[in-house]
Amino acid sequence: RKARVEEVVAHYRELGGFSKFNEITEAQAKAVGDELARRGHKLRVTVGYDHWQPHIADKVADLKGEFVALVMSPHQSSVSWDGYLRRVAEGLEKLPEAKRPKWAGVAEPWWNKSGFLDALADRVREAAKAIGADLHASSTGLLLSAHAVPMPVVKTAPYQKQIEETARLVAEKVGSTNWMVGYQSAPSDSNIPWTTPFIERAMEELAEAGANKIVAVPIGFLCDNVEVLYDLGIEGRNKAGQLGVQFSAADAVNTHPAFIKLLADQVEAKL
Repeated sequence: RKARVEEVVAHYRELGGFSKFNEITEAQAKAVGDELARRGHKLRVTVGYDHWQPHIADKVADLKGEFVALVMSPHQSSVSWDGYLRRVAEGLEKLPEAKRPKWAGVAEPWWNKSGFLDALADRVREAAKAIGADLHASSTGLLLSAHAVPMPVVKTAPYQKQIEETARLVAEKVGSTNWMVGYQSAPSDSNIPWTTPFIERAMEELAEAGANKIVAVPIGFLCDNVEVLYDLGIEGRNKAGQLGVQFSAADAVNTHPAFIKLLADQVEAKL
């Protein structure tokens, strides 16, 4: 555990010691609120975090009336989707019954919804254009990355199947014929198996299949956080250099308009 912490600290230092995760997440929340307001829904859109302040449970305590939970995780697992909803429930349980806001529902998952897929496809095309890559040719490999999870988690959640479906649908949208899912951010000191192939091996297989250019896109992350910027932007680029291929890392969906409209759709359906 200590070794993993030191590993992540080193990644932060290499990227300037700061992550824009909270800044981008807050921007996403504002954009969703603005889109809902444009549709006539004047709602307060607020953000709570699992591992940082303000915590989800604390934000729940600030809510009044009814609320809808929007889980900012495209794929479902016990350590992401389920975990966030547990924090919401814990926040409600801490309040006296008379002061509890009414939990009106959870926005449906959206790993295979067009707004999310369209945003990812746009990011892929932008990254491909940067290196003159033809996504329809086998000489361009498409790497679709997601956070690795322990295999015991895979056995109890649809996470890996959803990742694979997202990847297939994005590859279809951009016309890729040489694509692979790669997993990232697994701790190097774990004694249990995690989802594979890791991104380095996936890149090797893309090159073995004829790719001399590789475009990477984070499909399991919603913003350009340290994991994305380091694992793809630095380690992915270094691996590409070892393989002798050109490389371009796509931005995450961040505040892409199609993605924001999708999130608003999902919330609106629960109002």
